[in-house]
Amino acid sequence: MKLSRDWLGDYIDLTDLSDDELATRFTEIGHAVESVEQHADDTVFDLEITTNRVDAMSHLGMARELAAALGREVRIDVSKSSAPITGSGGVKVRIDAPETCRRFSATVIRGVTIKASPEIVRRRLEALGLRSINNVVDVTNYVMLGIGHPLHAYDLAKLADATLIIRRGSANEAIRSLDGETRKIDTDTVVIADGKRPVGLGGIIGGAESEIGDTTRDLVLECAWFEPTFIRRTARRLGIKTDASYRFERRVDPNDTVHAIELAASLILEYAGGTREELLDVVAKPTEPERLRLRTERLHAASGGAIGIAYALELFRRLGFSATTAPDGIDVIVPTYRGDIHEEMDLIEEVLRFFGLNKVPAELPRVTTGDARREPEDVAEDEIRTILAGCGLAEAINYSFIHPEFNPIFSDERALAITNALTENLGAMRLSLLPGLLETVVFNRSYGTRDGALFEVGRTYHRAGDGVRERRRAAIVMFGSIGAHWGDAKRPVDFFDIKGMVEQIAQKMHVPLTFDVSDREWLKKGKRSVARAGEREVATLGFLAADVLSRFGIKGEVAAAELDIEALLASQTDWKMAPVARFPGVPMVLGLMHARELEYQKLIDTIHAMDIPHLHEVGLRDRFVPDGEENLVKTTLGMWYQAFDRSLTQDEVAQWQQQLASRLAESLPVKLL
Repeated sequence: MKLSRDWLGDYIDLTDLSDDELATRFTEIGHAVESVEQHADDTVFDLEITTNRVDAMSHLGMARELAAALGREVRIDVSKSSAPITGSGGVKVRIDAPETCRRFSATVIRGVTIKASPEIVRRRLEALGLRSINNVVDVTNYVMLGIGHPLHAYDLAKLADATLIIRRGSANEAIRSLDGETRKIDTDTVVIADGKRPVGLGGIIGGAESEIGDTTRDLVLECAWFEPTFIRRTARRLGIKTDASYRFERRVDPNDTVHAIELAASLILEYAGGTREELLDVVAKPTEPERLRLRTERLHAASGGAIGIAYALELFRRLGFSATTAPDGIDVIVPTYRGDIHEEMDLIEEVLRFFGLNKVPAELPRVTTGDARREPEDVAEDEIRTILAGCGLAEAINYSFIHPEFNPIFSDERALAITNALTENLGAMRLSLLPGLLETVVFNRSYGTRDGALFEVGRTYHRAGDGVRERRRAAIVMFGSIGAHWGDAKRPVDFFDIKGMVEQIAQKMHVPLTFDVSDREWLKKGKRSVARAGEREVATLGFLAADVLSRFGIKGEVAAAELDIEALLASQTDWKMAPVARFPGVPMVLGLMHARELEYQKLIDTIHAMDIPHLHEVGLRDRFVPDGEENLVKTTLGMWYQAFDRSLTQDEVAQWQQQLASRLAESLPVKLL
C-alpha cells in the first residue's frame, strides 16, 4: 500500500520527522516499509499492511496510527465549500437486497464542468500509481485514497427513471463495465441498477453506459457499504480486482459513507462547479460499535506486568476509541472503522503493538497438563502409523479431495461434490484412501521408483442425512519387488505380504481376525480377501484388478489393503500378560496337498477346533503350485507345541501330530504328504 508523506501531512503534523525516522515509526507499530520512493518534492512509502487492517489502507487511517504512536492530534477532513444545498431533485434510491448492502448514501450535483483536475490532485494520484482521468472521477479516487472508502459517480442523464436500486443480479443479465469487458451476472452478484438495467457491479466496478464523460453536466455521487463475502465471491468468479473491491472485500467502515460523500461533494463543487442537492442516506441495517472491557489483570499477565491500565486508557483515546475507567479495568467502545477488533485479546494486542513487544519482559509460559485426554481413535491412528513404519513402509499424506471419477471405482456410495473446486481433479471428497495412494504410486514410478510400500492414515467423507460423517481409515499399497535385507535376492510382492501387514496391525491391537473371500470388484478375482472380527468387516485386501490399474496408468501388479479403524477399535478384546515358558517347545511340520478352492483359513480354523493338547501356534511355512497342476496346491504348515509345567517328549508330540493329521484328513479333502 503506497502512502504519500505530503498527503499524510494534511492529517497530522510530521514536519519534525525525517523520512528515515518516519519509516522507523511505521515499522515499530507493525507496518513494515517495503520501499521508499521520491516523487518530485514528495516521499512515497510502500507499506506492508495486513489484510485485516483495511482502516490503515488510507492516509487518514495511517494518520490515526501515527497520532497514537507520536501522541499527536489528527486533523479530520471538513467540507471546503459553502455552496448552498437545494432540493433532492426527484432522484430515488432503494435497497432491495439488504443482505448485500447495509447502507447507501448519494447526492446529486448539477451543472458541473468536466475538465482536468488541479495539479495537486493529479500529482498525488500519479505518485501513488493512479492515472488522472478528469476532475470528477479523480475526486472519487482521491477521497478513496484519502479516507479509505470507495465512491462512484454516475452521469444522471444516463440513468433511467433517475433511480438507483441495489439488488441481486438475474441469471440472464450482463453489463459492459468501465474496462470495456462484458461480464455475466448471476444471483450472487450485487448490482446497482437504474429503472431498466444494471449500471454497476456493486463494490467492484461501474458500468460503461453511465460513466462520467466530457458531456456530463449532472451527476449522482454515491458511497455504499457492501457485504464483503458477496464482493469477494463475485470478484473471484469474474476474475476482476479493483481498488474498490480490494477494500470492500476486507470490510470498510459501514458508518463512513456520509463523511465520504460530504468530502467528495465539496471537492467536486470546488473543482467542477455546480450546485448540490440534499443528501440521500438509506440505511437497511444499522451497524453499532463493539463494546468491550479490558481487564487490568489480563493486561498485566500478557505484558509481564510492564504495562499499566492508564497507558491503555490514553492509547485508546488517541486511537479515536471511546475509553472510560471501570472497576476492574477500562470499558472501550470500538469505532466501526476498526473491524479487526472483536474481543479483549484484540485490545491487548493493540496495546502491546504500540508499547513495543521488545519492551515486554521475557518469561517462560505457565504450562499445565490439565485434564487433556486423547480420543481412542487418535491413539489408534498413531499406533497404526508406528506399526506400519516399523514394517518398513513409508507414510504418504494426500488431499481429501480427489477426481470425481475415482470414487465409483472403490465404493457404491454417492460422493460429496465440491461446489467451488480449484480444479476438476479435486472435485469430490474421497470415499477411500486408495485413489490418493495409487496416484502417489504413479508419481513415484514416474521418477524411476519401481519398488515400494506406502501407507496412509486419514479420513474418508460420507453422506449422513443432511450432514457429513467422517470415517477413520488406513490404507496400504505394495508394488514391485521386496527384500528383507539389502543382500537378499528380491522377489515380487505376493498376497501374503499385504495380508501380513493387516495381521500385524490386528495382532498389535488385540483383534482376532478371520479371512474370507471378498466380492469387491476392484480386486483381482482369486487374489482378494476380506478380514473380519466376528461379524464386523475390518479390512479388504488383495491385488488390484487390471482395469483399476489401467485407470491410473499403472503397469505391473499392486497389492492393496484398506482398514476401518473404527471397526478395529470396536473389535478389540481384553488381554493380559502371560509368563514366559521355562520349558522348550517342539516344532513340527505337516505337508498337505489339496484343491486350489480349499481356503487356507479353513485349514487353520479346522485345526484350532480340534483342541490338540499343548498346540500353541499354527502357521504357513510354504505354499507351492506344481507345474502343470494349476488346480492343486501343496501347503506346508508349521506347528509349535509347548507346555508350561514340563518338557514335552518327542514321542508324545509325534502322537498328537499324528492325531491332528488323521483328523484333518477325515474332516477336509486333503492328502497328507
